[in-house]
Amino acid sequence: RFDGHWLVEASETDRRIAKGLPAGNSRAKADGIETRSGQGDGLIVGLLDPTRATELGPRPLDWGTASFPYGVVGGRTNVLLTHPTNPAVAWAGSDGGGVWKTTSCCDASTTWVNTTDNSATLELIHNSAIGDLTLDPNNPDVLYAGTGDLRYGSYSFGANGVLKSIDGGNTWEAKGTDVFNPFYPPSANGVPQYQAIGKVAVDPNNSNIVVVGAKTGVFLSYDAGDNWTGPCLSNGFTTQRQDTTGLILSNLGGGVTRILAAVGTRGFETAVQPDLNQNGANGVYTATVPASGCPTDWALVSRGDNGWPAGTGGGAPRPANTVGRIDLAVAPTDL
Repeated sequence: RFDGHWLVEASETDRRIAKGLPAGNSRAKADGIETRSGQGDGLIVGLLDPTRATELGPRPLDWGTASFPYGVVGGRTNVLLTHPTNPAVAWAGSDGGGVWKTTSCCDASTTWVNTTDNSATLELIHNSAIGDLTLDPNNPDVLYAGTGDLRYGSYSFGANGVLKSIDGGNTWEAKGTDVFNPFYPPSANGVPQYQAIGKVAVDPNNSNIVVVGAKTGVFLSYDAGDNWTGPCLSNGFTTQRQDTTGLILSNLGGGVTRILAAVGTRGFETAVQPDLNQNGANGVYTATVPASGCPTDWALVSRGDNGWPAGTGGGAPRPANTVGRIDLAVAPTDL
């Protein structure tokens, strides 16, 4: 049965967001491509012509049943990962569809195989959400998948551990299910919440070190996923939400690995998750990976004197902190 309450809730939140373009900007569409003029002249902001895109899958999009479509489905694709040396190999992670693998990427004839559904060893994560996929930079046959949906559905898929594969994503084993499970303590008003993993990364200097960004902060494993330390908070604002939406590990040389972690709670409360507006911790933080335990040298990157909006990472929630969800990228030649 369709429940329209989520649509009403989403519409109320959407109305709070101002519509329009920055002053001095305009849009134009030609030959199926929309461009924006003004600041950043000629920036391509979207391919609007569907005939220019090739649908690659995975499929089916639904199970074809008259009732709720349980079964093997493609789901909502959240993350794509390609093999570093073989462009024909790729993996996709989705909500409701688990992990899919192809060895025939990427054209109209691409086919996918689901590698997590209907597995006896993964019974508890059947059709689970995959929030992120990563591979060991030192061994592309080793992959990790973070479970759960950290994309702000009020009642979305909860986490069921970190999935690990040592055979190129063909089979998986669930790790840390006692730490990354579907529930965590409710907010102050007693509304149940859920745990989810947004990001997972492997230390380029040490394949035994795996770092996870979840709804409750950063977690580290020093034994390739068997045991976990955390939550490690990148800031001192313990009453603020710690949704980790960005996570990058960079090799700084000399065996030193830097963590960049973004806290990116969206900033608008909902009827089911009234604490989503507690986004005062939102910002980008950095630390170095320690030999054990939680990092102790966290520092705020997104400071006002570094070009970020005032209030970012300051602890005061919206409207003092206007930054919402944060995604991260690092230039490969300038760390």
